[in-house]
Amino acid sequence: DEIGIVGPLAEIEFAIPKMHCGGCAEKITTALQGIQGVREIRTKVAQKRVYVQYEPSKIQEDELKHLLDRAGFAAVAV
Repeated sequence: DEIGIVGPLAEIEFAIPKMHCGGCAEKITTALQGIQGVREIRTKVAQKRVYVQYEPSKIQEDELKHLLDRAGFAAVAV
């Protein structure tokens, strides 16, 4: 079911070298928002990082990276 969380959550942090401003952070959040399995997104502009909490049973780390890359932000897992 969509509302309940199935299984353990995982978290990952990506370095986003091209994240320069709040507008970038907003685009990154938009790229990940509403994706099945994504539970929490926190962007840190000053550190050029994004933290994502997700359900590994629904989405994988490489898929998250691909979504960020497709949004124009090359992401490197840290």
